[in-house]
Amino acid sequence: MEHYRVGIIGLGRKALTIDDEAPLRWLTNYEKTPTTHFSAYQAIDRTTIVAVCARSEASLERFYQRTGLKEVRGYTDYRQMLEKEKLDIVSVCTHTPLKAAIVIAAAEGGARGIICEKAMATSLREADQMLEACQKSGTKLLINHPRRYHPTYQKAKEILNEGTIGDLVGLRGGLWTWLLHNGTHLWDIMRFFAGDAVSVCGWLREEDLPDPGGYGVLHFANGAIAFADVGGGQGFQLELLGRNGLIRIDTFTPGLYLEVYEDVYPPDPTRPAYQFRPRKIALRDHWAPEEDFMPPMQAAVGDLLDSIENDREPISSGADGRAALEIGLAFHASHRQGNRPVPLPLADRSLQVISR
Repeated sequence: MEHYRVGIIGLGRKALTIDDEAPLRWLTNYEKTPTTHFSAYQAIDRTTIVAVCARSEASLERFYQRTGLKEVRGYTDYRQMLEKEKLDIVSVCTHTPLKAAIVIAAAEGGARGIICEKAMATSLREADQMLEACQKSGTKLLINHPRRYHPTYQKAKEILNEGTIGDLVGLRGGLWTWLLHNGTHLWDIMRFFAGDAVSVCGWLREEDLPDPGGYGVLHFANGAIAFADVGGGQGFQLELLGRNGLIRIDTFTPGLYLEVYEDVYPPDPTRPAYQFRPRKIALRDHWAPEEDFMPPMQAAVGDLLDSIENDREPISSGADGRAALEIGLAFHASHRQGNRPVPLPLADRSLQVISR
């Protein structure tokens, strides 16, 4: 069984300390540790952290005081770390403006796999350069959208694929904060269920912020329409609307809520499908995952290792990260064009938004 040498670049909240934030244990996707890159690698026998990189010696000293791992080599220059350590896996946990250069350097330096925090880049041009570098070197790039690894969302996908609620016709989603830094979680999980988006019509909430909240409408290639609200004050929530029912997931309630409908009267094939059909609830259910499920951050690391060994794309791939980034950027493009719908793919690959 292969063993992997790991380096972590950036030693902030997601890399090292978010496990300490007990209030997050109330929230779906954070209810179980490990939730940091450091603790996820520590939980997997096949990975060993051999090097870390931070902006300052003070940050490195905090790492050593916290972990006691004096044998892990510390750097303040990621280029020097990549040159000296010959790493198998690199985690990129820096602010977004730095990620493209680091991912490209890690790929060119021989990393077999990279886990990059979201949003993956500040523009599509940067994202394309990252994907090109990883493709050229054979590096597997995983963008950390962990809901893809959470059993609640996987169960929802299973229910949808089984046809329990019928064809997916709509989605409703929202979350706190910003269109790219956190919003990419929403855009990615919408794509997880609905596939590629083909247009976005959006509004920005705060035009004076570099990465504001916003709201709008997304159209998907499969015909589904999504209504999204980012920064409106609600926790992460998602509804999947089928022709015969719905699935609802919210950040405060473990698992998912399911409704299935049936016609009150026998269907009339002579009437158009869009006309009024009296319906009733045939099934109302709640599903919750078993308590011993693998935390999504740990599952993401396992997925990256498997993708390396079986030469496949990760479940949350670089292309998926790019597509989520593009949707967030499309809100800005639509707003600048008078809130008109903008088609995807975006024509302007240089449109840049500086998120955290």
